[in-house]
Amino acid sequence: MSDDTSADVDPENPRPEGHYPRFRDHEWHFVPDELAQTISLGPGGDGEPGQDWVLTYTPERANKDDREMVLVRLTPRALHELYIETKDLSPDARQAGHTAECDLCGESVPLEKAIPNKREEPVHRRCYVDAYGGPNWLEPY
Repeated sequence: MSDDTSADVDPENPRPEGHYPRFRDHEWHFVPDELAQTISLGPGGDGEPGQDWVLTYTPERANKDDREMVLVRLTPRALHELYIETKDLSPDARQAGHTAECDLCGESVPLEKAIPNKREEPVHRRCYVDAYGGPNWLEPY
């Protein structure tokens, strides 16, 4: 599940050329496919209602010693705004047109519904169950 354009991104200057002019003076980060597993979103505490959530990721740097985790505090209102921004988007729009090819059957699988197989490639849930077995609740998806 690699993106051919990710090789063209300079980790030290990830801002796209000529794009996003209103964000010109802001710091940009890039998370390539191999670092996508560093992205996490979850409660900042023990999950009690009303707690803020934290979005974390570790941006790429040319020198691995320069990599630092970025933490973004998301209040309940911020989470609600994210939901409002994404709730009516189609899977293609939400994923910027990215879908994956199921590693087992070869058909397209929306990234939001894909699960990793034993080689960490995206697959349909039904294909995973067919290939490796699994719990009954996994089949219908």
